[in-house]
Amino acid sequence: MGLLDLLNAFGARYAESPSDPLEMKGKGYFGLLPMAGGQVATEISSTDEQGRNYPLLVPTLTQQEIQYLLQGNQPTNDIYNKAEMWAESRRKMGLSPFAAPTDMRVPMGLLGQ
Repeated sequence: MGLLDLLNAFGARYAESPSDPLEMKGKGYFGLLPMAGGQVATEISSTDEQGRNYPLLVPTLTQQEIQYLLQGNQPTNDIYNKAEMWAESRRKMGLSPFAAPTDMRVPMGLLGQ
């Protein structure tokens, strides 16, 4: 992994419109994850019907679902549903749906769950 990969991994989050505030990416919930093709990801995100960004790589995914996303596959309906529920639960607590530096986790599948 080169410097360019790290810069891409921790760059700015995609903005839906020019008026959206610039948000910098963090380490996500799981840190740097290897993707197919030698790239790395910290978060993969989507946008809901209201135009709000939310992460797809969330702690409620199984290890298989995380690997599925990291292989470059399109998210399944189950992945979307889990990620949207996670984002909404965080918003209800007044938190960003994206991971703060203190929110890093171990994927459920790595713990044998």
